[in-house]
Amino acid sequence: MIVPRTVIGARFMKAGRMYFFETGGMDDVALGEFVIVRTELGEDAARVAILPTDSPLVLVDPPLGKVVRKATGADLFSMNKHKRMEEDATRAAAEMVRARRVPIKILGADWQFDGSSVVFFYSSDERIDLTEVNAAFAAHFGARIEFRKMGARDETKVMTGVGTCGRELCCSSWLDKFSNISIRMAKEQDLPLNQAKLTGVCGRLKCCLIYELETYQEVKGKLPKVGDTFHIPSCEGGQCGTSGCAMTQSVNVPKESIVVGMVDGSRKTLTASELGVSFGAIPAHTKGVGSYGSDEVPRQERPTPVTQGGDQQRKRRRRRGKRRGGRRSGP
Repeated sequence: MIVPRTVIGARFMKAGRMYFFETGGMDDVALGEFVIVRTELGEDAARVAILPTDSPLVLVDPPLGKVVRKATGADLFSMNKHKRMEEDATRAAAEMVRARRVPIKILGADWQFDGSSVVFFYSSDERIDLTEVNAAFAAHFGARIEFRKMGARDETKVMTGVGTCGRELCCSSWLDKFSNISIRMAKEQDLPLNQAKLTGVCGRLKCCLIYELETYQEVKGKLPKVGDTFHIPSCEGGQCGTSGCAMTQSVNVPKESIVVGMVDGSRKTLTASELGVSFGAIPAHTKGVGSYGSDEVPRQERPTPVTQGGDQQRKRRRRRGKRRGGRRSGP
């Protein structure tokens, strides 16, 4: 029998992953409040995102640790101190790897709440042995060092920025998971397949392509499709004498309406309510939430590469030619 445990959901970073901690009897916490939690790496500060609950629908991961106490004024002062230290640590680390000519890019740093360790985020196009760099950083910062390699989307999440909408990037402001985005999502929403408009700051397909996908799928699935012939509601029992008095010419998903061409050559706009079609509400928790994984980028045309087999055949021909030439030049 599984014994329910009261847990809270908290994040270490602004738009970081959600972790769960046992409350240990501390249930009087508020959303957005900082608490001190104990993990395997020591004590750290996290911001409450889900109030104490024992619901199995919320507890999707096993508890990472326990809540020690609410953050005091001294704890908040220490947090701000380490936050300022992170910028200095990032600059110092970038200078150190540059001086050692290590081909990595330091993206940021994250100090542990108690100052015992610091995590450096970096990106690199190749696999690098960071043993020597780790030892140098440990001696310089006087703390345990951990390196985490970032992909293109994670790099943008750490560096942050402004999207084409003029607001802070979703991944760095609130999005805690990356969904699997594909070009099919843009096609289903009738968006122009323009790579410059579909890709974000990270160079990958925009995360927001999934936000309205379920709405488009539901509306398009229930409204008549383009080219369908049907009887409008006012034509009861097919009194028009045709197999269908209206043909769908276009579908407007945001307005939940369609434009139809009538048998007499006129055009009408019919809404979903006029057609007797209703739509269910899309749960808020499904919008923009997905699993970690690779995404799909619009591919550009590239020249066809020469196969290895063709190269080997040409090399064999050259060798045969040299042998023939050698035999002809012999006595």
